[in-house]
This record gives sequence, structure tokens and C-alpha cells, in this order.
Amino acid sequence: MEPIKKVERISFRRGGNAPKFDKMSDFNATRYNPLLMHNYGRNIYEKGEKIGYCVDVRIPGYRGLPINQIQQLAFTVDGQWIPDECKYIWYDGKDFPLSEVGTGRFDNEWMWKYQDYLRVFFKIPGGIAQGEHEVEYGIALRDHYSTTAYCKKTVTIV
Repeated sequence: MEPIKKVERISFRRGGNAPKFDKMSDFNATRYNPLLMHNYGRNIYEKGEKIGYCVDVRIPGYRGLPINQIQQLAFTVDGQWIPDECKYIWYDGKDFPLSEVGTGRFDNEWMWKYQDYLRVFFKIPGGIAQGEHEVEYGIALRDHYSTTAYCKKTVTIV
């Protein structure tokens, strides 16, 4: 009996000249959709202290996809880039580092449905001041017909 071979997925959509999606300008030329982000977010508290804040975002297109198809979730808040090590997603009552998406430490079969919001949590001690903030959101997906999208709007943090 032959051993099982590991098959690695290769994206045929993006060549070697694809952007790194490590700055918001990589998303500005993509499809704009104001419905990709909820109008409000909130600070997150643990034992009475602000440990960060969250916003809710959606995927572009008209269908869902497995969560492991996320290549990048990029954010700026009031012009400040949010580093990847601060980004977590809420799933099944727990937070997971964005870096774990697409690895064996995260349930890659979880489907992010089109109409559902994904809660993205920024672990930034002290959170953010309540009130209105300018938030930019860019999403890059692997092997999806609508591979990148962009949203910019005023979000009220409560």
C-alpha cells in the first residue's frame, strides 16, 4: 500500500507579482463595498480593564467560504495600521490569533457565511476611546472569485 501523499494547494489567481497586503494602499484599488463593516464596535473588558476592542466585518461576494481562505484582514483605525500580532478572531466563544487561521490549531472547516459578521478583536491594552473613529478594512482571500475588497467608514465604538 502506498503512503498517503500530502497535497499542497496552489493559488492560480495570484502570480508572483501579487501585493503583500501589508499596507492599506494594497487594497485601495480593489472593489469598494461600504456594507463590509458594521457601523459600531466595542471595547472589550477583562476583570474591569480594557484589553482591546472589536469590530464586525463581512466577506465580499454572495457566498460563504471556509475560514481558512482568509489571506489577510487589514485594518487602520484613525490612520494607524493595526499589526497582525494584535488581530484575533472570535469563534465559538474563544479568540484565536489571526496567524492561526489556515493552520492545524484552528478548525479550518468552519464556514464564514455571506450574511454573517466575523468579530475581529484587536488586543491593544487600554482599548480605544469611546466615540467615532475612522476605520479602513481590507480583505484578501485565497482561491475566491472576489479575492480582495475594501471598506472605509466611521465606526462608533461603545
